[in-house]
Amino acid sequence: MAREMVAYKISLQRGTCIKIEGDIPIDAKHCMVNLGEDEFNIALHFNPRFNYQNNIKKIICNSRSDGIWGKEIQEHNFPFAPGTSMKISITFEAHGFKLRLPNGFEFTFPNRLKLHTLNYLEIGHDILIRSLSFK
Repeated sequence: MAREMVAYKISLQRGTCIKIEGDIPIDAKHCMVNLGEDEFNIALHFNPRFNYQNNIKKIICNSRSDGIWGKEIQEHNFPFAPGTSMKISITFEAHGFKLRLPNGFEFTFPNRLKLHTLNYLEIGHDILIRSLSFK
């Protein structure tokens, strides 16, 4: 599937919690959420992979600075399944992004770009968005 949503100039401040709900198609390979300044400066690339690029049931997180990807971090706690719905929340904090997965598991990915404001949000690939909220 192609990109589902891209938003620019959203001006999300630290402390904001982003909640995403969607449906995962039965033939899903991967989905992603990107948060940052723009498509070349991504502070959080959250990429659950069902079966994509030799990764099976892994979450890949990374950052991108001036178009160059950083070092990937892999998370093996994988509570997603094709043909089901998913709910995740991402809280933008000073030193990182606190992610809460559907099974209640939480982890933090560092704010490597040291952004104070998020102006870019992209959600896509194999996810059909049902709800998006900011608190």
